[in-house]
Amino acid sequence: MVTKMTIKNQVTIPKKILVEAGLSGLKQDERYFDVKLRDNTIVLSPVTVVIEERIPEKQLHKFEEKTARIEKDDEVFDSAKKASEFLQKRAKAK
Repeated sequence: MVTKMTIKNQVTIPKKILVEAGLSGLKQDERYFDVKLRDNTIVLSPVTVVIEERIPEKQLHKFEEKTARIEKDDEVFDSAKKASEFLQKRAKAK
């Protein structure tokens, strides 16, 4: 079976091959493959990849700067216990 590789190195795997390999029903998040060259043959093996969402570094830096500042009306606590008590009282008041 012949298929082509595009200028962006993309290859369409014919549906018949996917069905025969048991890969035709893959979900969007399961469409990752380990690619190896074995005896001058390209070998694709399906793999499961866990993708972590990360906060972009620029946004994280802005967040850290903003949270590190103590504003005029901010509550400041010298222990976790006092902070917890304050939050519990505030939750009950609402």
